[in-house]
Amino acid sequence: MSTLRELNINGMANPDGLDVNACLAADEWINHDHPDIVLKVKELTDGLENDWDKVRAIFNFIRDEIVYNFAPIIESEDDWKASSVLAEKNGMCHQKSNLQVALFRAAGIPAALTYQKIIDHPLMRTRYKEMIPDGILPYHALAAVHVDGHWYRMEATLDSGLCERRGYCLTEVTEGEETILPATKENGDPHFEIIEDHGYFESYPKAFLDNMLGDKDRWKVWRSFVRKEHLSM
Repeated sequence: MSTLRELNINGMANPDGLDVNACLAADEWINHDHPDIVLKVKELTDGLENDWDKVRAIFNFIRDEIVYNFAPIIESEDDWKASSVLAEKNGMCHQKSNLQVALFRAAGIPAALTYQKIIDHPLMRTRYKEMIPDGILPYHALAAVHVDGHWYRMEATLDSGLCERRGYCLTEVTEGEETILPATKENGDPHFEIIEDHGYFESYPKAFLDNMLGDKDRWKVWRSFVRKEHLSM
């Protein structure tokens, strides 16, 4: 999310303050009442009774089948809708997390969005340092789920193909634990550093949409820069 400037985005500091019922609701962007999402979640969770098994099935689908895209095409608000991301089969962290939350909710599991300011250390050793000199991504997005009375963050951004190509550690679900960005690569080199949490949200903050759509020309420059060598993160 290199084009997002610093915004006044503050959610609930503690996920326990979230309204669990609101975290099951559908809205314009978390549109899990869409027939394609209803069908997909039925396909993913058919025969599964345990919530953790459902979480794992949805997580693995989001991680690997919705391929991470560092610079997707962005033209309208529709590009953030969960149903659109499912149809495109790729997306950046904000798009992937919107679909992830939608699938969790469609499975009857309360889910929310959360955002972090992070440092991606490998970025500082690539051509991306020209546009992200400190490797700082101000609003990395991920999902959180409510299972057995507790909230757990679920980091499913980087797909297994990307991790294998780049030597990144693959995130995986462990029952009763959070899944967050790995601190190191497989070889032990620094990877991600979480430097600030922006809180938890029951719905996607419209300020992100307004910011991105209001700066589409800059996003197009960014996308051209990324696609120059057909690289992702």
